[in-house]
Amino acid sequence: MTDPFELMNWHKKTKYPFILLILLMVAGVYFFVYATGGVKYVFPHSMYLPIIFSAIVFGIAGGLLSAILGGIVLGPFMPIDTMTGETQQTINWLYRMGFFALVGSIVGFASDRMLFYVKQIKWLANYDSTTGLPNRISMENFIQSLPDLSEKNRCSHFLLGIALSNADEIEMHFGANAVNQVFSHLACLASSELPSNPSVYRLGHNCLGVVLLETTETDMRQKTENLKKALQKPFAFGSLHLHGDIYLGSVVLESAINEPGKYIEKVRYAVSEATAKKQQGEIVVCSEHDARIRENIELLGELMDGLQAGQLTMHYQPKVITQTGYIYGAEALMRWNHPVRGKIPPNLFIPRAEESTLIDQITYFAMDQALGQIATWEQNGLKGMQIAVNISTRNLMSHDFDKTVRQLLDSHGVKGENLELEITENSFMEYVESSLEKLTTLSKSNIVLSIDDFGTGYSSLQYLAKLPISVIKIDQAFIRGLPNNVGAKYIVEAAINLAHKLDMKVVAEGVETLGAYDFLRNVGCDIIQGYYASRPITAGEFNTLYQECGGRLLQV
Repeated sequence: MTDPFELMNWHKKTKYPFILLILLMVAGVYFFVYATGGVKYVFPHSMYLPIIFSAIVFGIAGGLLSAILGGIVLGPFMPIDTMTGETQQTINWLYRMGFFALVGSIVGFASDRMLFYVKQIKWLANYDSTTGLPNRISMENFIQSLPDLSEKNRCSHFLLGIALSNADEIEMHFGANAVNQVFSHLACLASSELPSNPSVYRLGHNCLGVVLLETTETDMRQKTENLKKALQKPFAFGSLHLHGDIYLGSVVLESAINEPGKYIEKVRYAVSEATAKKQQGEIVVCSEHDARIRENIELLGELMDGLQAGQLTMHYQPKVITQTGYIYGAEALMRWNHPVRGKIPPNLFIPRAEESTLIDQITYFAMDQALGQIATWEQNGLKGMQIAVNISTRNLMSHDFDKTVRQLLDSHGVKGENLELEITENSFMEYVESSLEKLTTLSKSNIVLSIDDFGTGYSSLQYLAKLPISVIKIDQAFIRGLPNNVGAKYIVEAAINLAHKLDMKVVAEGVETLGAYDFLRNVGCDIIQGYYASRPITAGEFNTLYQECGGRLLQV
């Protein structure tokens, strides 16, 4: 497709043919006026056509030159009347030439200004106005111009993304000029530190892009090492030195160079992943990773339909009192039986759902099902069963989450102490202060609150004393090492002692062997959960299991 901006510059590519055309037009007007009897008639005004045309094509200079040429041609070289041969007075043809020049200047000025604005619009379309760096459109055009590498060539083209994660903070405290100056410094560093001085492109508010040609992933990582070191230095802004949180991500430009926008979005995703994970090392997005992301998004798109169609159900993994072997309760675990994909493991859709707006509806479904099951068990004689439901920090950030929980308890006629809400330690600790009020409200309704995956966080100990938590679940990574892993033994024993001194119960998840169970019973762990006791089972299987063992699942 022809670039409309290029059409405005066609005269530069065809300069001499247009000069010849204008000269022919001037000559044509001369012969036309001469043939019609001279300048005493109206026909000399025909000279405005080549003058205006020349002014449009070549601007003021073209308009003036053609005006002078036309004025001379219709001046001393053209009689008033070709029949009598009467010549013009000099003042007459000079006066006419002045009008020619005035019209040529006005039209030429308008043409020059129009071309100036067209060039400016074209520049703004291809460059970032604040830093002067080429923008995303320029990068797309460059990527499209790259040749496909042969299959024998083991090298690839790579697109490297450089993200300034604290760009908003810098802008808020030091202004937009500070951000722009930091990006200008970043671009200079990237161009100087990377081989072949590649062009640097501004891909967004907080992201730059660089194309590394014909390299391997190993070479690409080596090429960026010097850049990483240079990016650790502060950036000058006037008399100040500003720190930039820089993260890198990259993607290989495979054969589909016809879709440059797709790869730019991939590299933006790579740097956003690096930023979210605080991963200073480079994140490389490959085809397999891209396929997983696409599948996850498709799964989330089908999740709500799956809920409404009854494809999602709850399974219950028994929790056993360590010292007696009796069933204490269960953890509710979601299962998805997709009509096309089959059984989808929860680790494929739950973590992604927790990062989306779907988690509120998923959690509501899980609590509603669990509380309904508690009520059914009560009616069938399974008294005092406690079911644990996993919740997300996104749930706690919802302003009416505590009200929703209490409404569900009331609608099913279930007491608060029969419901346990599990919060993953790592995610919870980031929002502990803002969640404290909701947790306190839930605790006042006698709802049991527990920290899941205890031991994987780094800042939870300082909050244990003031949080309304009554249960901690030791992460299965420690439990699976029992009883042979000495370090795991010390950590588990210390966690149990700490919890008991804080008047908390301890649940060990992931118990799979008799040795682990014996160790936990000897060190005073309160409750165990894992395949040694039972796998997750349906509500009907749970009823059968309970009836068969009389509630005592393990013989101590």
